[in-house]
Amino acid sequence: MHKIKAIIKNLLTEFLYKIQKNRQVVANKPSDVHLSVTDNCCLRCKMCDIWKLKEKQKDLDYQTAKKIIDRLVKWLDNDFQLTFAGGEPFLNKDFIKIISYAHQKGIKTSTNSNAYIINKALAKKIIKSGLTQIFFSVDGLAKEHNFIRGRQDSFQKIVEAIDYLQKEKVGKNSPKIFINTVISNNNYQLIKKIIYFAKKQKVSGINFQALMPNFAGDYKSDWFKSNPFWPKDKKKVVKIIEELIKLKKKQPDFILNSTHDLKNFMNFFADPKLFQETETCLVGFNNFMVDTTGNMRLCYEMGTVGNLLKENPEKLWKSKTASMHRKKIVKCKRPCKLLPCNNLQIINWLKKLFPLN
Repeated sequence: MHKIKAIIKNLLTEFLYKIQKNRQVVANKPSDVHLSVTDNCCLRCKMCDIWKLKEKQKDLDYQTAKKIIDRLVKWLDNDFQLTFAGGEPFLNKDFIKIISYAHQKGIKTSTNSNAYIINKALAKKIIKSGLTQIFFSVDGLAKEHNFIRGRQDSFQKIVEAIDYLQKEKVGKNSPKIFINTVISNNNYQLIKKIIYFAKKQKVSGINFQALMPNFAGDYKSDWFKSNPFWPKDKKKVVKIIEELIKLKKKQPDFILNSTHDLKNFMNFFADPKLFQETETCLVGFNNFMVDTTGNMRLCYEMGTVGNLLKENPEKLWKSKTASMHRKKIVKCKRPCKLLPCNNLQIINWLKKLFPLN
């Protein structure tokens, strides 16, 4: 039954994406909110510059988080997903309490982690917190992953963290565990082995992302020319993604990307400049971001539209400033339109029609 639902979901994705792309519908009530909890990180990843930031926001404290969540619930009820962002979220000492508070409000929650500090004790707290789902970043097998993450034991830490969580799971309220992999020159020839690894760990699925410019780094339109992780052989990486599309057809409920996503990856790796210039970004049409002080943004790369602790978040969402930002987003030429936040309108329509997880 899950497989049939996944197949139907995949077929509908491209159709719904075209509707949203052409109409650029602004949701009356957005269904996904990203809430930053920390800028700190315990790894030194070569594909991310957040850990290099000299000026970092303070961690989100529990009392501020409660106020933000209460403001969101007053506007959106609990009919939205709250995605906690970092840095490494579990470095925030209040994070478990924040998850638990969101869970008490009936909100579905998600986060992405490098797993490095998740030991048995923390795994127990995560299970009890009510977290809905957790994604672990896996960028290769041991050698490749450790190289890109900057620590020689980071891959083993992921294996251990998944094992701790699997053993502590209790009933249906335990979080679903997923793996997220960024496709790069460092790992594209290992895609099948990474999928096998995910299956071996008995996680619920795997999601792929294409290589992006370093987060928090200086941006240049030809960034890929100097990025050491950009695939050197475009024909080979395109062929690998073609094979991934075939695997998607065989395992539609395990490989989370839609065929449409994967075809976009092919176009992107084949000609990144053309993709950047011709594809449309839709971030901020059904989702937004909130930082640790309550500032609200439609895109991480743009300024704030206001502070939801000081102003009505619904009014901010429908404000002239938000409208102006959306016009800029549609015209934006950055490649980050490939990130999952760009397709949230589609994802949430499909989740309501076909709840797989």
